[in-house]
Amino acid sequence: MASGIVIPNRPEPSGCSVAEIYIGGAADGQSRIVTSFVKARQRLLLEGGNSHGRTAAWFAHYDVDGATSHCMAALSRGDDIALVGHSWGSDAALRVAHQLNGTIGLLAGVDPVMRPGSVFSRASRRPENAALIVHVDASPRQLDRSDIVKATGVVLGGGVAGAYRSADIMIRTDLNHWAFADMMAAPGLDGVSLNDRIGKADWRAPTIRAG
Repeated sequence: MASGIVIPNRPEPSGCSVAEIYIGGAADGQSRIVTSFVKARQRLLLEGGNSHGRTAAWFAHYDVDGATSHCMAALSRGDDIALVGHSWGSDAALRVAHQLNGTIGLLAGVDPVMRPGSVFSRASRRPENAALIVHVDASPRQLDRSDIVKATGVVLGGGVAGAYRSADIMIRTDLNHWAFADMMAAPGLDGVSLNDRIGKADWRAPTIRAG
């Protein structure tokens, strides 16, 4: 599957738009877990008239250069950035963040998995340009195949990246690893989901950390 699915941005005054960038995991080309979420998000924006000039883009986990270029273009327009990665896509999101000069309003790892050896590299550290980091964790009551694959990936990757371990907001769920859309909608202890924060462009951490 080609990377870089995006809807056009409407011209707006600088700083009024939000560029939503979603990076899928290793199997997203086949499962379309994140791809389907982004396409639904695109339809919602278009049907609603997209008066605020938002974009919603999907990139594959291996297309760090493409996602970085997209973010750079958005920053040059004065857009706010919401960068979300699922599974291995969370590793890619950190790599993208470390390559950007501008501020990332929100950086999120949804059930993050690092590539082998990455957890010991600079890529695992908190990017200095990330205003708010959110970690959505899946700890299901009953494991399925996706959770076993995730557990294997976490072991091979050396654990969870420090940037996500020390996230400003932790949202814990009892969902399975594949349930990306449900994790996006899962509320934290403050009742606010990752979807809510992105939709409202609310990059503020709660006074009491949700976790």
